[in-house]
Amino acid sequence: MTVQSPRFPTTCRATLLGASDGRVVIRPPSTEYALTFDLPAGIACPVAVGSRIAGKISARAQKMHFAHAGGEFVEPLVGSPRIVQGKIREVDAARNALLIEAIVPMWMSLAEGQRACDMELGALMNFYVEPGATFQPIA
Repeated sequence: MTVQSPRFPTTCRATLLGASDGRVVIRPPSTEYALTFDLPAGIACPVAVGSRIAGKISARAQKMHFAHAGGEFVEPLVGSPRIVQGKIREVDAARNALLIEAIVPMWMSLAEGQRACDMELGALMNFYVEPGATFQPIA
């Protein structure tokens, strides 16, 4: 079962800052972020540097905690995500994953022992992220 809040985008839209060695660097609109993601195996970046790009971001949480303050962010500002904090916008119990509204919409697969179906929409969560978050371009 999937539960979602109304009108929240699942696709990340950004500017492509760089692409090489199976990785992309993107800048979400109106930010100074330069986030680095792996491309899925066998997928090439479909646009030129400086162009707009859209895609689905997926990551795996090492650990998840309820947050009580601090808003939405990705840390570090430049590089691969290590800490993500944001609101739950969709719950996919079958995949044990949450769509998080952080600086970018991001699907977060949960660590063993943590269940997506136990989470409430709108809850502010903090995640330590495993290396290897991916950006799946959408044509």
